[in-house]
Amino acid sequence: MTFNKVDFAAILKLAFAMAAADNVIEKNEQAVIALEMMRFGVPESDIDPLVKVADAMQPTDALAAVSNMDYEQKKYVAAFLGFLMTVDGKIDDAELKLWALISTLCNLPTMTVEQAANYMTEL
Repeated sequence: MTFNKVDFAAILKLAFAMAAADNVIEKNEQAVIALEMMRFGVPESDIDPLVKVADAMQPTDALAAVSNMDYEQKKYVAAFLGFLMTVDGKIDDAELKLWALISTLCNLPTMTVEQAANYMTEL
């Protein structure tokens, strides 16, 4: 599975929103996001520019990009966002609501938090 730069920036935009949903972006949430960039082979020199693209991206553009992904890409996004909620050891109600909203707006596959964590572990 691969993502183009716009798609990956959209994923980052949503991941940053998920990490901030409980009003605290934890270091381990930042680490998980960084590890995902590494997993997909983002060179270190491309990280800052990609984060800047994600920061500048409108939320509606991020949602549209994710909505246009294929099923496997959407499954990854759903799992990644679901897993991201768990890395700080607590799942905030605002995070669950945001995950549900993104999933609905982007037509992501439905999964539980446990299924999301298992998917990311097995990836």
